[in-house]
Amino acid sequence: MAAASQTVRVVADLTMHVSRNAAGDLEAGAESVVTRIDAVGSVERVDVTDLRPRLNDLQVDATIEATLDVDDAPDTEAATREALIDGFGVDSVDDLQLDRAVVPPGEPVQEVG
Repeated sequence: MAAASQTVRVVADLTMHVSRNAAGDLEAGAESVVTRIDAVGSVERVDVTDLRPRLNDLQVDATIEATLDVDDAPDTEAATREALIDGFGVDSVDDLQLDRAVVPPGEPVQEVG
């Protein structure tokens, strides 16, 4: 039986590693790191706030806005943080803000009652 999940919209500050050979500009490289995270459905915005060149890559701090599908856990914030930090190249997740009431465009809102 598949585990229940929920869609959440997040704004978070991430520290991540972007390849020096990433296609496009730095923000496009950071966006590609975020889009490769399994739980991420879409990325609305990536704003790079800091850059630290390293030997083989670029360490980047960025504020992201994204939509994720995370486990329907009692602690949604912890599940969302874990889903982001599990992404390859993501070092830390700070200042996580989430909105659980996400309905895809065109999908009717279910009413109870």
